Amino acid sequence: MICRKWNQNWLFHNDIHNTGEITVNLPHDAMQTEKRLPGMKNGAAAGFFPGGRYVYKKKLFGEEEYRGKTVLLEFEGIYMKSSVYLNGEKIGGWIYGYTGFYVDLTDRLKIGEDNEILVVADNSQTPNSRWYTGSGIYRNVNLIVGDRRHILPDGISVRTVSVGAGSAPAVIEVAVKVSREAEECQVEIEVYEAGKADDAGKANQREANQREADQRKDKQGKESDSDRKLAASGTGNPCRIEVPRAKLWDAEHPNLYTVKVNLKKDGEICDTQEIVTGIRTLSWSAAGGLQVNGKTVKLRGGCIHHDNGILGACAFDKAEYRKIRLLKEAGFNAIRSAHNPCSKALLAACDRLGMYVMDETFDQWQMQKTDYDYGLYFDEEWQKDLEAMIRKDRNHPSVVIYSIGNEIADTGKESGAKISRMLTEYCHEMDGSRPVTNGINPVVSTMGGALNNGKTTKDDVVDPYQETKNAQATASLLANMIATAAPFISKMMGKPKKVEKLLKPCFDEIDIVGYNYADHCYEPHHEYDPKRIMVGSETYPQSVAMRWPLIEKRPYIIGDFMWTAMDYLGEAGIGVPLYGTTRGGFNRPYPCVSGGCGVLDLIGYREAESYQAAAAWGQYHKPYIGVRPVNHSGEKYFFGTWRGTDAVSSWTWPGCEGRNAEIEVYSEGAQVELFQDGRSLGKKPLEFSCARFETTYRPGTLKAVSYDKNGAVLGEEELKTAGEKTVLTVKPEESALKADGDDMTFVAVELTDEEGIIKMLSDRKVTVHVTGAGTLAAVGSGQPVTEEPFTGNSYTTWKGRIGFYVRSTGETGTAEVTVEADGVEPVRMSLEFA
Repeated sequence: MICRKWNQNWLFHNDIHNTGEITVNLPHDAMQTEKRLPGMKNGAAAGFFPGGRYVYKKKLFGEEEYRGKTVLLEFEGIYMKSSVYLNGEKIGGWIYGYTGFYVDLTDRLKIGEDNEILVVADNSQTPNSRWYTGSGIYRNVNLIVGDRRHILPDGISVRTVSVGAGSAPAVIEVAVKVSREAEECQVEIEVYEAGKADDAGKANQREANQREADQRKDKQGKESDSDRKLAASGTGNPCRIEVPRAKLWDAEHPNLYTVKVNLKKDGEICDTQEIVTGIRTLSWSAAGGLQVNGKTVKLRGGCIHHDNGILGACAFDKAEYRKIRLLKEAGFNAIRSAHNPCSKALLAACDRLGMYVMDETFDQWQMQKTDYDYGLYFDEEWQKDLEAMIRKDRNHPSVVIYSIGNEIADTGKESGAKISRMLTEYCHEMDGSRPVTNGINPVVSTMGGALNNGKTTKDDVVDPYQETKNAQATASLLANMIATAAPFISKMMGKPKKVEKLLKPCFDEIDIVGYNYADHCYEPHHEYDPKRIMVGSETYPQSVAMRWPLIEKRPYIIGDFMWTAMDYLGEAGIGVPLYGTTRGGFNRPYPCVSGGCGVLDLIGYREAESYQAAAAWGQYHKPYIGVRPVNHSGEKYFFGTWRGTDAVSSWTWPGCEGRNAEIEVYSEGAQVELFQDGRSLGKKPLEFSCARFETTYRPGTLKAVSYDKNGAVLGEEELKTAGEKTVLTVKPEESALKADGDDMTFVAVELTDEEGIIKMLSDRKVTVHVTGAGTLAAVGSGQPVTEEPFTGNSYTTWKGRIGFYVRSTGETGTAEVTVEADGVEPVRMSLEFA
């Protein structure tokens, strides 16, 4: 089967507002085309973006080669309630917005003519989520063509049986599902070393491998694999294959293999498919924790939502790769896909870069959290969605845990244990090589047991401004109350007898118990059940350093996932600081657009809490100097539940001379010394990787030196006040890209002095112009409170920074980029697309 992306040149229009058709390239987030509504219900949860109903159309010419062949379209993700039509006839669709599906065009195409593919994405019934979802075809679409005798889509399953000890070979088992016409075919398997596959341009690894395979075909149609190293081979289905001197996969050594499967009949190759995977084993126990290849690992984890910040929900291959690269560089070795299955592109990035994954299915089961969420469809749809996720995940070595839910209110009801068992058993049936967890919040479970489940109707017509008068309106409000009160209520729930009486039936049905905001339960619950394996499935970022010593000490706690690793659209303002007050609510009002709680901001810059966590993990080896905003010195403040500091890495505060400066130094080691303009401000012990100082602000230099317990220097760092002149510093992450219509790069823009020192209080609007072989995909900043759209060509800097993405148009050549702002010289640069 030949698989190629089918993303270019779709016609798009808004079916509710009756807008004219425009040409778009996928992935495409239709929600970004909507005008934000300050008064919409559940507005803060969605970043004040409304839903809608959207239509995508594209012509598919019926090539003669399609006659008698199998022709499929794969949709990796459409949000949501999609319907797919071929020449006016409905041929498929999918309810859930986060799992992929296929539609069969076989024998339905008109050969020699254009065929119309029409897709309707109906996200008009809102609210249906507690965060920003995006709308439309926001993941890749693939066209798949091949012989009737073929390997079924996602039909290859590779499992590591053993990794071998000493010189013993590793053993893998390959099972292949084929079409009915191919049942008599012979299955031949070849295993090739694929290295670490660090090429970010190959995020769609399956397509890249197939393209490379096509290029290797000789004139007889047989493949020549002389340009890659054959590691092992075998015949049969299923087939066990010994791989000598196998290079094992783990997060520190992301070695990959290509498994090539040939279907043969009478010596003729009927179909060839390849998948990229890794050889590694998993085991788990309270005594040994989570073990990869027999070695215990601790998950330095972060939760992430599916959006890509200023790109909206679009799951561009390069954007997904960039997200994982930035998190890896920040010291994370694990992510949790909160609270829905992640994209294929993201998993490919995790495989290549070495990032463990907890892939999560649902945010609700039968009990709804918002008026029109998945709870309406759970009973009918859960099995197909869980199956789709596991089929997507099972060959990815990065996926180490399946999560069957997040803060599921049903777990507080009698039905909760039954559903837990049902989902866990299905996971084990499809893939017994990975453990199953559930992110359980004892407070939500307790409240869920007390609520009646009043449901809305699937066919309700929605006014985005009208308040819904049903039981779920109350439940939605209560959910916010629970979230705000959770830190206090959950402490009262910490005694094992109270929590165990309610939740033990659910705990007993899963392999690893996920604790959301209940880390105080770890040790008492271990005493209650010594065989229980635990993971901090959702925790506060500001207290990672407090929790980590216990996690390292206790094998039954396998790791920790902070909320959240990267900022995201929606849940507006839960981590946005307020000044002049000591009180604030759960969210912030319009125009707040993002959570403001990521330890990496909306465009990927690290915040102070990421350095504290990295220091506690032993992943950052020099001091980080954070300065609380001196322009707010002396003011009251409120951070909210998901933020512990507003410190930034800057010693440039013009107009603040003489004001008190609060300084936080994060570091590994035993103590740290701070110098101001060469004079020591003293040494202080590091408590949970942090030491605090105060001084009077004046332009100059801060220097921090960290020491171990014996007084030896571990590292040092310096902050200098920026010079007077302001310039634009423009830094593309890549300048040589592929002219494939999909490749893209992020470009950072900073207001600095001539030495490159950021000037955080010099914000101004920056305008970007792109011509030639590239197009401007999005522009924005980390600012969580803004009315500026990401779809224009200008944006106001925040803390001295903006960023933008340039995407290939599909044409070879040069993209000319100009960046300009008032009061500074413009910057011009070129990007090459080949």
